Amino acid sequence: MKVFFLFILLTGLVFAVPSGSSTSVTPPASSADFTMSAHPNMLTIPQGSAGKSIILLTSVNGFQGNVTLSPPVSCLAIGCPQYTIRPTVVQLAANQNATAGFTIYTFSQTPLATYNVAVTGTSGSISHSAPVTFTVVAPGAPDFTISANPSSQTVVAGSTGKSQITLTSINSFNGTVKLTTSPAPLCVSCPSWGINPSSVDLSPGGTAASILTFYTTTGTPPTNWVVTVTGTSGSISHSVDVTFTVVSSAPAPDFTMTANPSSLNIPAGTTGKSTIVLTSLNGFSGTVNLYASPSPLCPSPACSTWSIDPTSVNLVPNGTATATLSIFGGTQGGYGNVTVYGSSGSLSHSVIVSFKISPSPDFTITLSPSSQTVRKGSTATFTIRVTGTNGFNNTIDLTATIAPVTRHSPATSLPSSVGPYSTSTLTVSTARNTQSGTYTITVTATSGSLTHTATVTVTVAS
Repeated sequence: MKVFFLFILLTGLVFAVPSGSSTSVTPPASSADFTMSAHPNMLTIPQGSAGKSIILLTSVNGFQGNVTLSPPVSCLAIGCPQYTIRPTVVQLAANQNATAGFTIYTFSQTPLATYNVAVTGTSGSISHSAPVTFTVVAPGAPDFTISANPSSQTVVAGSTGKSQITLTSINSFNGTVKLTTSPAPLCVSCPSWGINPSSVDLSPGGTAASILTFYTTTGTPPTNWVVTVTGTSGSISHSVDVTFTVVSSAPAPDFTMTANPSSLNIPAGTTGKSTIVLTSLNGFSGTVNLYASPSPLCPSPACSTWSIDPTSVNLVPNGTATATLSIFGGTQGGYGNVTVYGSSGSLSHSVIVSFKISPSPDFTITLSPSSQTVRKGSTATFTIRVTGTNGFNNTIDLTATIAPVTRHSPATSLPSSVGPYSTSTLTVSTARNTQSGTYTITVTATSGSLTHTATVTVTVAS
């Protein structure tokens, strides 16, 4: 006679029960709770760029309620990474999942190092955290990007949706990238998903693709489902979100909005641009009105300002249209988000463009000492120091003027041009007939549109 066994796992204990017996086991009651995890939980971020992780919250034992999310506390030193979490409050339904976006911003002064931080979630007396480790690397290090096409789509319950995940080598990255997805929800009729292939090989300058498939049943609840696909190779990890909107019947006409690029690094005093792409869905046609929010805090050039052009576009069925978001980088620097809203009748969508203002390349010039006294017929020399800042690397032209101008003013000599990190000499020569008095010599340094000056004084004694 064959005997079959049923294995029941209860709080770490395994019971083997003969099939068909009347033995029953009642699990102990557990308190309602939730868990938190980050996807990915390890990131590599080039210095001066941003990285994103999805925080996944899962209801345990019927927990339901609002969970308040707090990002790590940033240090106050120059270059310290900054953190944001959106939304800051998520509503978690019983035995369901919810997500939030955790963004890490780095700057040109951020130290190259590995950082361990955590996002904290609190609901009443319950508190948990999701650790995230990120490494800041020098710009230009081998890396890869990950993107999804389409990044959002509508799926009728009972059918499937697909998105192509494309990985692109940058800075001669060469290696295997492992692909994983965020955990699927827990309910019986909830969708499931998978990625195939689960790893791809990237050659320097090349691309590779995989397909994310989203499966539903006729009972799948109509709502938005966000799937995070993470690509990992060694310590490098990047992710992309794909949104599947499940509907119970054929979807109504609609449109989507995307931004390319969705983040900008803008040198202060210059303008960055992002293309806003609107795409007709399910035969939508009509005019979409556009506006950018919030309003700038103050006028340029001190504050960053932005505008959208044109302010309305016409979409034909299953067609696309574009507008341009222009962001001027204010001299005050900083970073932020601009939301572009598109509305047509009762339909409204938005897309967020993040930006960071980096200092413009520049240089400084100094003269030392600041003054000298010489006798007639002798010379005075001053050291000219030119130092480039924020990556400045151009040639600088030098000229000198003297005031007051007299019949026998001192003569000046200096190099006509110098490098961005250089030391040279200004020579002031007097003759026996040079008029006694104090003269001011101004050295003007020019490179393109940049001009700086430095002055010294020479007193000619009798």
